Amino acid sequence: KFDITPPEKKKKREKKEKKVEEEKKEPEPEPEKKKFDM
Repeated sequence: KFDITPPEKKKKREKKEKKVEEEKKEPEPEPEKKKFDM
């Protein structure tokens, strides 16, 4: 199986996947929850 994806696209995809993984690791604080806490 050959990877015909251009290197530029491949890099972008890898970057995107990395970003998604980071987001999974640290979930963003929900502002709505904070409002309810007050």
